[in-house]
Amino acid sequence: MWNKLREPLREKLEELGFSQLNELQSEALEKFRAGKQLVIEASEGSGKSFFGALSLVQKIEVPTEGSPRGIMICLSDEEARATHAFLLPIAKAFDLTVDLVTEKGNKLQQRNDLFDGTEIIIGTPKRLHELYIQNGFNVGKISVFVVDDFDQQMKKGLNMQISRLAESLPKCQHVYLMNSISDARVQQYLESVVPHAQVVEER
Repeated sequence: MWNKLREPLREKLEELGFSQLNELQSEALEKFRAGKQLVIEASEGSGKSFFGALSLVQKIEVPTEGSPRGIMICLSDEEARATHAFLLPIAKAFDLTVDLVTEKGNKLQQRNDLFDGTEIIIGTPKRLHELYIQNGFNVGKISVFVVDDFDQQMKKGLNMQISRLAESLPKCQHVYLMNSISDARVQQYLESVVPHAQVVEER
């Protein structure tokens, strides 16, 4: 499925030392390209977070002024910063802006950055929720919504912030990444928000 990535993205990834997708990522990409809602269940180190970040720049091809078009919610400030650092050089190659919003950052500065315009927001659920309810950004043009470590975020009681954002979105693709789908609360949430999602499992 490597050749199914849009060509400029594939070329940029190759510049950064990537040359292929594993089986999990390939299956996820095929379903993502078909417009499916996705639940990816796989262990740590499987490459599911890589796919989640990649899906943003696969979907969002060109810059536009105004509202963001992609969001990725990470479990912690550290993971959000790592994801932002990974995406930044890729996004810059397409003149896409990627903004980072975390709890340890300056909230006013983050809000101002979002007002200035962005295509992709990477952040933690609490800070994203705070900025959203303060009208810090508009969700009207979001086309892809990614939640990393969703099962762990549920265990930490962050589901309210995530669901508030998810339920406010227009029609868009949801991608939920997790180690296990077995928790009853996780299943209940997914059945409520993305009832027809396709599950991609590690083999």
